[in-house]
Amino acid sequence: MNKIIHFLDELNDEELFEFEKDVKSGIIQKFIDQKKEYFKVKDKACSVCGNNIGEDSLVLIFGDPRIGIRRKAHFCGTDCMEYFMNNNIRKEVKVDNNKK
Repeated sequence: MNKIIHFLDELNDEELFEFEKDVKSGIIQKFIDQKKEYFKVKDKACSVCGNNIGEDSLVLIFGDPRIGIRRKAHFCGTDCMEYFMNNNIRKEVKVDNNKK
């Protein structure tokens, strides 16, 4: 809640009235509903072993948000998540410091 208060405190008069208008028109609620729907797990399978998983699964969201490529992977347990991360997500970036 502190983040929301801080966000509202940072708005100038014009932005505050625009935000209030969006709240009253239902645009903000629609966005919240879409965001909640995104995080729901519906008849998903573990990204590693394929077991059916429910609402209590582990979710890993990865990708570069600056270019809009985001992915979600669902896991039935920490062992599957660890396996996925070790085999699918690059741990380090090689940098060549010898360039002239």
